[in-house]
Amino acid sequence: MGNFNPFKFNGRIGRLEYIGYGIVWGVVVLVGKLIVTGGTGNEANASMGGTLAFLPFVVVVLIATLSYGARRLHDFNQSAWLYLLMFVPIVNFFMALVLLFAPGTQGPNAYGVRGQ
Repeated sequence: MGNFNPFKFNGRIGRLEYIGYGIVWGVVVLVGKLIVTGGTGNEANASMGGTLAFLPFVVVVLIATLSYGARRLHDFNQSAWLYLLMFVPIVNFFMALVLLFAPGTQGPNAYGVRGQ
């Protein structure tokens, strides 16, 4: 898991890494939400200060999501700009399926070798 750096946008990651990172960040978000809401998970219990303190964390998660999506697209030799399709309703569902299930390019491609 040498590609865990959420601020790195170059390189490639495979399907299993992409799924694994999604699970890791999902758990991190859940734990953060529980901390901000005092363990209830109910946003109504979050203080304004706690919510504002959570904002930088949300920015890091957003950057990580963009980073891993870009590298997943690089794995099948596509531009990271295609990740913008994730913001288009209905298309985002199919894009998510592509990111989860499309096989990567075997060997090196224009974005390097997987795992570097």
